[in-house]
Amino acid sequence: MKRNAPAAGGFTIRFRADFSGAAADEPLLEAGPVRVALRLAGRTPGLEDYDALRGNYLAFPAPDGSCPVLEATLPGRGGRVGVPLGALPRADGEHGVTLRFAPPRWTICVDGVRDEDFPCDAAAASGGPPRAAVLSPSVKDAEVFAPALPDAPAPDSRRLARSVQYWTPDDPDAWVGDVALGSWRGRLHVFYLFDRRHHGSGGGAGRHFFAHLSSADLVAWDEHPPAVPIDEWWETVGTGTPFVHEGKFRLAYGLHTERLSYDPSLPAGATYASSEDGIRFEKSGRIVHPTRNPSVYNRADGLLGLAAGYAGSSGLWKSGRIGDWTLCDGTLPTRGDCPCPFEWNGHHYVLQGFGGFAHSATGVPGTWEDWAAAGLAPYDGLSVPMVAPFGGNRRILAGWLGFLAPAWWGGWLVFRELVQHADGTLGTKWVPEIAPPSPPATFAARPDRPLRVAFPREDAAGPALVFEVDPAARTASFADDVPDPEFASLHSAENVRIRNLPAFASAFAVRIVRHWDPKAGATVFDAEIGGVRTLICRRGGRYGPAQAQVPHRPVAG
Repeated sequence: MKRNAPAAGGFTIRFRADFSGAAADEPLLEAGPVRVALRLAGRTPGLEDYDALRGNYLAFPAPDGSCPVLEATLPGRGGRVGVPLGALPRADGEHGVTLRFAPPRWTICVDGVRDEDFPCDAAAASGGPPRAAVLSPSVKDAEVFAPALPDAPAPDSRRLARSVQYWTPDDPDAWVGDVALGSWRGRLHVFYLFDRRHHGSGGGAGRHFFAHLSSADLVAWDEHPPAVPIDEWWETVGTGTPFVHEGKFRLAYGLHTERLSYDPSLPAGATYASSEDGIRFEKSGRIVHPTRNPSVYNRADGLLGLAAGYAGSSGLWKSGRIGDWTLCDGTLPTRGDCPCPFEWNGHHYVLQGFGGFAHSATGVPGTWEDWAAAGLAPYDGLSVPMVAPFGGNRRILAGWLGFLAPAWWGGWLVFRELVQHADGTLGTKWVPEIAPPSPPATFAARPDRPLRVAFPREDAAGPALVFEVDPAARTASFADDVPDPEFASLHSAENVRIRNLPAFASAFAVRIVRHWDPKAGATVFDAEIGGVRTLICRRGGRYGPAQAQVPHRPVAG
């Protein structure tokens, strides 16, 4: 069914508010179709899931344990935006509030803390509201502007003030989705699908766009304006890859238009944006393949390659230009979403979304092996990992660590460095330059006995989390400390286990990070095993320091 396009023009509403005297649930302002209210999250029937998960409001309680939220709503799906007062830099005094509907974006900003969505049925906002009706003495100096005032221009870049490992955007409901990496002019560029509400924006369509980070040394990271923003009411962006062509840095991506409209006149499929400086990108407006998640890459022979796997023919394609693709290899044993082809020291690999992995020693069609089925995939708990060269002969991998159940999409940004063995098999280690936000504990492990490390819950409300490495069985795992724990797929990041560890001939170090993230109300556990394999998971709640149970105590940390 075709959706109505939001009307052009929009409006801006600005006011000051002092919430210290406001009631627990109080309407504050009305302006045409806009309703602004202070609401206690967690107490509204029908919004329990939104408050706890989609809006992530309950992670920001007030000192008394309640969770007041300033919310503004427009009619229809995707019309709810809000900021929990507990997320503001300060609770007392007056706060500056700006509401801006500039199709297709609907934004609230309170003291610099933002939320936004993309209303799907906002025709009721046509022309903008004529005036604001103030309903509470808490609101001061309300003004309405139609059309919408221009948004403040974004700076070219700003330096991240915290570690990029386990990073999420600043806003309370903002997370990292699929990640795409590329090197250009000495910098590693990381593009990620900016996610709000765990794929719930736009009435469940996701409405993702490509945000952008980069670094010249993997130590200091800059955040840039979005590389591919949402500009049209029908746009929602799918995973892609950066590549270099005709001296420009380009970013391939997909348009999942069918999530919003089945109108065949609207563009859908693979497209790309281009940049002259690696910061400002311009959309091409061209559809170059039917796949919705295109992986375009630079081949060693100078041609462009394309790996397709979603809403388009699977396999590897090639072309001397962007478009006119010729299928050159339909023999890949992997099928599915978000492929990542890469080459390293003559070996050819394709990572495939959440679990697929193929290898060829030559890249010749027909020589691919299914290394996921053979248990040789380098997955370690991350979702949709992708790889790029950096700094000579290194390969950097990044993906996202999934949020707590029942969320199924979006979470934390996580980096790895690949390790290549003589037979072409791959391992992973922590990137030396990227310091985690919490220091690791280090344990000495021996090849002749297992090492078991337990992390007790601080509230004693559930079992401890146990990390175990068994060199003889060549396995490592994170699991709840219960009899016979059940292990799920790695990307679930619950109870996780990896196999086929290298055969350690001598003592080796195990390093484990235990990182508490109050925004998520969760603890991230990340292990590096002998510098050749990693394993990651997360748990809701806080956990205490590591306790080595068999056979050694921490030697550092």
